[in-house]
Amino acid sequence: MDLTAEYDNIAVLEVGITTFGNEGYAVKYDFVKKVIQWRDSYMWNNNFTRSLNDTDYKTLKEELPKSGMIEWIKGYNNGLADEFGDKTTIPGEWKITIEFNDKTKLTAGDQQHFPKNWKFLKNLIEKTTGCSFVLR
Repeated sequence: MDLTAEYDNIAVLEVGITTFGNEGYAVKYDFVKKVIQWRDSYMWNNNFTRSLNDTDYKTLKEELPKSGMIEWIKGYNNGLADEFGDKTTIPGEWKITIEFNDKTKLTAGDQQHFPKNWKFLKNLIEKTTGCSFVLR
């Protein structure tokens, strides 16, 4: 299934990971305003909002389709978590929300059942924010 048009139409991407104690990280990429917002619930003074530079913007637009993120979200929403994810011992949860240019949203998340290609997305987030995206 070719979802190139859907990836091209992402206006806002929000990705969060939290522990059961409600600690963790959240990143929001606004591709329209070209802004990154980072939230660190372990250390609030690490929070920031900054512009999304051209290099990181291009990297995200080129690499996000390789993550299969939209495919997993749809898979999780259709009850196919075992096909798209793996049970882990990580005591936490993930949530992704995508807002498209037409203002429609696609959201999914789960507890201790992370997508199989999570590491690719995690590495992309770390590369474009310069921050660690791993639960403590």
